[in-house]
Amino acid sequence: MDDNDEILLKREEEKRLQQMQAEQDFKWLMGDARGRRLVWAELSAARVFHPVFDQNNAQMAFNEGNRQHGLRLLERVHTLCPHLYPVMVQENTAKPDEANA
Repeated sequence: MDDNDEILLKREEEKRLQQMQAEQDFKWLMGDARGRRLVWAELSAARVFHPVFDQNNAQMAFNEGNRQHGLRLLERVHTLCPHLYPVMVQENTAKPDEANA
């Protein structure tokens, strides 16, 4: 094995470790109600669950780009900690009796 192969292997290992760390960090974030509130706020701000249509094409393109960010975040939730998604929804949506209060 020459030096170039060793460098490539080391870079790949570093990248793998960084990815593992990012996944663990996200699971930690979702493991707490405060983190789930932050993620829910990002999903809401990205308008993941709303149409992006706008009469202005530039605004619609902007809305779709923002929504894509939210969809990537939602995919991360469903990939890394799918069991916490319903918990997050329940914690962050108004219950019928609260909505009428």
